[in-house]
Amino acid sequence: MPEVTSHAPGTPSWPELGTTDAKSAMTFYHAIFGWQDDPQSMGENWFYHLQKLNGLEAAAIYEQGEEERTRRVPPHWNTYFTVEDVDAVVEKTGQAGGSLLHGPMDVFEAGRMAVLQDPQGAMFLVWKPKQHIGCRVKQEAGAMIWNELVTSDSAAAIEFYNSVLGTERGITMGPMDYTLLRAGGTEVAGVLQITEDMGPIPPHWAVYFGVDDVDQTVSKAQSLGADVYVPPTDIPEIGRFACLADPQGADFNVFKAA
Repeated sequence: MPEVTSHAPGTPSWPELGTTDAKSAMTFYHAIFGWQDDPQSMGENWFYHLQKLNGLEAAAIYEQGEEERTRRVPPHWNTYFTVEDVDAVVEKTGQAGGSLLHGPMDVFEAGRMAVLQDPQGAMFLVWKPKQHIGCRVKQEAGAMIWNELVTSDSAAAIEFYNSVLGTERGITMGPMDYTLLRAGGTEVAGVLQITEDMGPIPPHWAVYFGVDDVDQTVSKAQSLGADVYVPPTDIPEIGRFACLADPQGADFNVFKAA
């Protein structure tokens, strides 16, 4: 598998799981994706668990601290976007109606980051790389393969991210209201409009991981305690996907291209 050496500005570049039980989560994702743990000490009795696929960084898992637990933040996957200037993006976010939740801050020599929220309520993170570029493996089985904004106002959200991250609007596909976002000349993410038949879904960034067989992955995940939100489903001429929740409750998607 080719090693990723850089990410264009505006590209989703790192998935990160915040969970209530890091040890159990790592056991689950190792069984599903084959990830190997590479723990990084971040202070006394606290580790940031890099998850590697064939020796390359694919994702991270951390156990939620007291602040997140106090606010009753549920287990969730974060999506980081590579940017050229974190502080400038923070300023643009405020001007465009978004909010700063945490930072900006330097993470040792790895990079600089901030936690932000768009006007519809979806949280996203931005990252200026130094020693850590984000994913060094992507578009492979067991690695992040796609990112998708599920939002209550797709038109406003697209305008927001274009102004803040410098992305560009791509084509809109039917029958659902699904619009692609482009960065560096490539489609890097999708924007899905929430409809009434989808139920009470909060705006959020969803992560898709590649697999060799969606049905087998779903069956194995269920045997390990996962819940199925959307069963294996074909997207004509695109691929097959399913939406799951891991045993701690964090939702994620698996995908196999047609």
